[in-house]
Amino acid sequence: MFLDQATIEVRGGHGGRGCVSWRREKYEPHGGPNGGNGGKGGDVILIADEHSDTLSDFASTKKFEAQRGRFGSGKNRTGKEGEDLELRVPPGTILYEVEADGAVLKEPFADLAHPSDRIVVGKGGRGGYGNAHFKSSTRQRPDFAELGEPGQRRSLKLELKLVADVGIIGYPSVGKSSLISIISSARPKIADYPFTTLVPNLGVVHVYNRSYIVCDMPGLIEGASEGKGLGLQFLRHIERCGVLLHVLDVGRALTHGSTSSEDLDPRKLIDDYRAIRKELAAYSPALAVKKEFVILNKIDLVGNDVSALRSGLEEHGIRIFASISAAGRMGTQTLAQDLLPIVLDERKLRTREEIVDEEEKALPVLRPHLASPERMGSFQILRTDDGSVRVAGRRIEQVAVMTDFSSRGGVKRLLDILERTGIRKSVNRLRMGEDTRVYIGGVRVDEYL
Repeated sequence: MFLDQATIEVRGGHGGRGCVSWRREKYEPHGGPNGGNGGKGGDVILIADEHSDTLSDFASTKKFEAQRGRFGSGKNRTGKEGEDLELRVPPGTILYEVEADGAVLKEPFADLAHPSDRIVVGKGGRGGYGNAHFKSSTRQRPDFAELGEPGQRRSLKLELKLVADVGIIGYPSVGKSSLISIISSARPKIADYPFTTLVPNLGVVHVYNRSYIVCDMPGLIEGASEGKGLGLQFLRHIERCGVLLHVLDVGRALTHGSTSSEDLDPRKLIDDYRAIRKELAAYSPALAVKKEFVILNKIDLVGNDVSALRSGLEEHGIRIFASISAAGRMGTQTLAQDLLPIVLDERKLRTREEIVDEEEKALPVLRPHLASPERMGSFQILRTDDGSVRVAGRRIEQVAVMTDFSSRGGVKRLLDILERTGIRKSVNRLRMGEDTRVYIGGVRVDEYL
């Protein structure tokens, strides 16, 4: 089953809990702390796999969670880290963040355009520190350990834009599927009625010990960019093709059922061509300027003589790249060979553009006046509309969520941090009374202040 859109929920593995333990050796019955740290939770990773061309793996399963980290144990033994969860997606998959209310952000945050591209979409939680970590000159017998940090949870929309060197486009039933079945190993469904092709078909063409990928797109009609026919569903795939192969059906130029080359009227093909070009430009400005090659198909219907038709089309600015008969296998091998140097040149051009783009992305942006959100002193304190007070900050939220509130020592450590950073003082200044709710991230802490 072909699927080019999916919404999933991912969650990194929960970090393992730290251990509270004490040395118990002969002659040292009251030894110091030796509780080990918990293991880190596994990450959820999306990987572009060249052997995949659909998102159908996400049709039924929607939630994915990486393995949890193991608990720490005595003798300073750290818990085992959780295994990463790797999810395979086709090259050309674009990722969008989905907010809590279900709204999808317009700008994508990742684009897995090439095979082996990978991105961590759900970070595993940090393992909690064991009590040995908290030993110091002023705290010689720490009787507490941290809980594991919850893994990162995100909702994502996956949108596939197939990556192909050549995209075959045109009106329904012009012979696109027949052509791809002849020049590649693809085996699409072929029949003589509109919209036989309901999903894009990928095929690999082998020429001179080289290969390139072709994609047969479902037929476009006038109004496709507005949702008519199957166009709107698949126009986005055409954006990722290196070049376009626009197929025109010679049979549509015949008048009154004639089979003579003298009765070919180019006006119908001119209208077909301009209608498709109009829909491409309406959908995306990038498609309007994409390199295109026009071919005539089904030339066997008029005895293989289409010279007059070619002249008529070229007079209206439609340059014909090749004339073939896909069903009769006439000119198809030559067409495949002629496309190879064009494909290779286009690949080089795209590679250069990608290198420049990556270099621009890699330039560091230094902002020394901004506090890092990972530092303990970087936080915000706000009073919300419901009267509660909320503290936000990456590091302080992490400490709060990993605090074991059933341990007096753990609570005391949190209060010490709030005191040192000035958070406790600022929060008490904003509180309307002792019954005011106070949250650090999603953890309620007012009863401990």
